[in-house]
Amino acid sequence: MKKLILLFIFLSYQAVSQEVYQTHQVDSQATPSGGLSLFNQFLSSNVHVPFRSSVNGIKAKVFVKGIVETDGSITGIEILKGIDSLCDKEAVRVLGLYKAWQPAVLKGKKVRQTVVSHILFEAPAKENFDSTQWSMIYYYNEKLIQVTDPKLYKYRSIIHLDEQGYYDRDIVYEEIKNDKWKQVSTVPFRRKELWYKIQDEPGTDSVKAYELSAEDGYEVNYVPFLTFQEDGKRLSYREYRTLGKALLQKKYYLSGMLKEVESFDDSSSIRINFYANGMMKSVIKTPVLNVENFQESKILSAWKQEGAQVVKNGNGYWKFNTTTVQEGNTVLVEEGALTAGNKTGKWIGKLADSTLYYTELYENGKLQEGTSFVNGEKISYKNKALQPKFKGGLTEFYKFLGQNIKYPSEAARNRISGRVYLSFVVCEDGSLCDYEVIKGVRRDLDNEALRVVKEMSGKWEPGVMRGQKVRVKYNLPINFQLQ
Repeated sequence: MKKLILLFIFLSYQAVSQEVYQTHQVDSQATPSGGLSLFNQFLSSNVHVPFRSSVNGIKAKVFVKGIVETDGSITGIEILKGIDSLCDKEAVRVLGLYKAWQPAVLKGKKVRQTVVSHILFEAPAKENFDSTQWSMIYYYNEKLIQVTDPKLYKYRSIIHLDEQGYYDRDIVYEEIKNDKWKQVSTVPFRRKELWYKIQDEPGTDSVKAYELSAEDGYEVNYVPFLTFQEDGKRLSYREYRTLGKALLQKKYYLSGMLKEVESFDDSSSIRINFYANGMMKSVIKTPVLNVENFQESKILSAWKQEGAQVVKNGNGYWKFNTTTVQEGNTVLVEEGALTAGNKTGKWIGKLADSTLYYTELYENGKLQEGTSFVNGEKISYKNKALQPKFKGGLTEFYKFLGQNIKYPSEAARNRISGRVYLSFVVCEDGSLCDYEVIKGVRRDLDNEALRVVKEMSGKWEPGVMRGQKVRVKYNLPINFQLQ
């Protein structure tokens, strides 16, 4: 009899613990961590409006219902009022990614609660979309300026799309002659298989992926670079004006949730980071790279993973994790005070095992003095970081290139020109290694650019980070242009 009673009590407890409450039945309702504004920003940042649904433009909401669990996740998502099957599916996907709910509370205990939310799908009509060719078609005048007046049409580009709205073949350029469009050139489409390096997700080092791109032999990138997992989830998105000059880039968690989005202008970038549960992590403004001295970023806002804001309008105290190159990319925990977005007072950095790694003193965001502690060595410094430099400066650098580059004879005879983009690592002793042609023109020009760069080995002053010489990756364009 005792066993039956115990079993009955256990089953009764389990039934109570699984009960789902409505908003009016709890003492404290389930709410998004950090507030409704951040939750809406999470939704808008993660929604991918289905291409078919947006062709004619869209501005509508999907209303959904779900159960906020006691661990902050949401389950049992249902559509209350939808738009179409594609948008409805996307609404369920996005809401399911968000695991930063503050659960409901009843009599001092966390309980499950039903919530209702809406997700906005908004996109302008695809004015350049041609449904007969299932392509985006852009028209240009004789000066290659995009136009909409048919009387001014001289050229056009045709970007064919797949069902999801992603380009899937070469971009075609045509010129109108005698009232007929004739192909004049193409921009090669590429689907590259690769292993994608994963950061900040324990247990996974890299995953199989593929990258889509279309670019010509010079600087122009005609469509964004897109990287996907094998199952179609996004890993990254990069949009450029020209090679090396980004407009927008995004990184995603393996779940398909946005991890980081960074937008650029000529002087700085704004980067927004998210925790793995969907809670916003930080908003950071970073100046353009200074080739002489490292410039600190401004931390505009920051939150803890559970939703508490620790930096507001640039003021507060921030503790966050980064990595340190000197210690083999191990975790570095940094913390200190901020005023108007700038570091102020004493900042300290510790390795994951709490070993002191550095102490730094700041005034209005400028480093006054710092001390690093590595392998038992104590090093003092005034500059946090110094970029690698060619000995003698830029004048000697360009002089070296001018005196050593030999234009390949066959390329010269055929009037072949272009810009070769290379990368290499400046090592701690000033030598160079890990050479790579990022973007070439043709083999003879690529090989000549690579040969000249290798001749530079030993002619560099190494980069410095917190008083220590470090390896730094350097990108370099070499231009081959006939007079």
